[in-house]
Amino acid sequence: MNLPHYFLSKKHVYKNFRQIVICTLLSSVLLNCQEKKKSETSIKKKTGTSQWHFPAKDSSMYVTADQQKELYATEAEMKWYKDAKFGIFSHWGPALFETTSLSWGRNGERPGSGRPSKDGVDPEIYDNLYKKFNPVNFDADRWMQQIKDFGADYYVFTVKHHDGFAFFDAKNSDYTIMNTPFKRDIARELADAAHRAGVKLFWYYSQPDWTHPDNLREKHYENYLPYMKEHIKQLYTEYGKIDGIWWDNLGTKYWQWDSYNLYKEMKQWQPGILSNPRTGFGWPLKDRGDYDTPEQGLGPVNHHRYWESCITLTDRWLYTATGPIKPFETVLGILVQIAGNGGNLLLNIGPNAKGEFVEKEAKEAYKIGQWMKQYGPTIKNTRRGIYIGGAYGASAQIGNKLYIHVLQRFANNASPIIELPLLPTKIIKAKGITNGFQNYKIKNGKLVLHFDKEAFDKNIDNIVELTLAEDPSSFDRIETWNVNPINKNELDISESSSTSPKKSANVLFTDVKNVFSEGIHLKSSWEPKNDDKNKFIQLDFKTPKKIRTVLLNEHMGSHCVRAFHLEVKNKQNKWTTVYTGTHIGEGLRIKLNGAAIYGLRFSPTKSTKSIRINAFNAFE
Repeated sequence: MNLPHYFLSKKHVYKNFRQIVICTLLSSVLLNCQEKKKSETSIKKKTGTSQWHFPAKDSSMYVTADQQKELYATEAEMKWYKDAKFGIFSHWGPALFETTSLSWGRNGERPGSGRPSKDGVDPEIYDNLYKKFNPVNFDADRWMQQIKDFGADYYVFTVKHHDGFAFFDAKNSDYTIMNTPFKRDIARELADAAHRAGVKLFWYYSQPDWTHPDNLREKHYENYLPYMKEHIKQLYTEYGKIDGIWWDNLGTKYWQWDSYNLYKEMKQWQPGILSNPRTGFGWPLKDRGDYDTPEQGLGPVNHHRYWESCITLTDRWLYTATGPIKPFETVLGILVQIAGNGGNLLLNIGPNAKGEFVEKEAKEAYKIGQWMKQYGPTIKNTRRGIYIGGAYGASAQIGNKLYIHVLQRFANNASPIIELPLLPTKIIKAKGITNGFQNYKIKNGKLVLHFDKEAFDKNIDNIVELTLAEDPSSFDRIETWNVNPINKNELDISESSSTSPKKSANVLFTDVKNVFSEGIHLKSSWEPKNDDKNKFIQLDFKTPKKIRTVLLNEHMGSHCVRAFHLEVKNKQNKWTTVYTGTHIGEGLRIKLNGAAIYGLRFSPTKSTKSIRINAFNAFE
């Protein structure tokens, strides 16, 4: 190994000392090289994603904060995306013949994502499923028409997931759609159909490839990275206009994919392209990509930048014939809350093996489209409202128009009245977009909205349009929900049954991480036994409480309750039903009349699958 010239040319250094210095430096350099070599090999005695981390091949792969800023989309480039509010996602692949988990259902190593899997489908089976994949009913034009009918403006399609199967005619691989019985470039047909239909198109592309022998291994930079870059260049130069890239880096570093240099090229190939943040960790600035991507949750209510929440219509990303399908009412509530708080909903609908969106799932999505035709202007093209999301629902605004979306439900003996903090500008006009709005009043320093109860109860989302004297975007957003639930020390918890102690109702109150807040993924759930004929969770208050709001939340992978009722207990221990509902979904708030009560009981009476409730709270 050659040392830098200056170490060998200092004539004033004594010969022996020079030899010592040289030997020391040589040893140090050799040791550093050996350590670097070790770090570049993923076969190490580590656990988790760190075992797949190694330095960049050269310094050009590392970036400064200023270089990272070069990659951000402009506000003009982001406008269509922020206007859209709703997109469709599809995870698809031959894996559906054997599993309901795309890629994650495959046994073997998972480079970039921790330990190997041993409880899925063996690679010998999984990796050969493509040989029988033949979606004979696939029709790209029909898909695009359906996506538009669902009310969406853009589509994200998984051209390559972690398992390495490519839905395009990849020139450097045999593991593609072209070597299935179908033998047609599905990505090309989708791109052509999207262009004809006016649907914006993103490719989902997983940087890690669990079936490539050099991915995140010793020859990653020599063999895998050029392989991946060839894919990206083909997808973004040979398929016409592509509007975005949906990366999925798992637990890797940005330099391992040469993300900076690659994305700079992509922006030249596709001017105006947008990128999600999953470009790899380790960037100088916290904000990666052009927007954030919370997953399987509502997302944050007051985030510092735009975001998109990807959520499944069933409980799986890949098609499953047995999973619970989220009802239209639940999806609508999720969409409104996301749009009103500065995000887009990316709803995943997985096609079946024949290449179709199945009827039962499409039926619920079509209802969203029908709602959009009538009420879409109250969320599309808007921005998050001055009222931060809370018990009432969410708000959205455009110009001097403010739309109040009331998702809160009211008990039988409670009048549908919404109280909000005063606005910092004058209300010029108020009108109901949906039936039932009566009037507004300014009372006790609050904005009070009054509704007709019969009409109100018929609407899933009660919408009020306020015309303001000034554009509300010039003012700070207003907090509407800042209260804590009744402490567990002030109540006794009981239940009809649970599948295990870890699934008892008690965990909803004793797990400190299980606190409902938009953007926080509730993990713990009450799960009653399926054969329980009288399912319930009961809260008995140690002292009478003037409860104003009850919160219920269903696990995102469930959303299967189709009938339930809520009861309150009076001083004489008599239980009275005060609310009956058909769906729960995300963050359902039920407003009571505020009278003192001694207990609450929630009873789900009908469900399509096993019930998983992860929030049941009472607020004074």
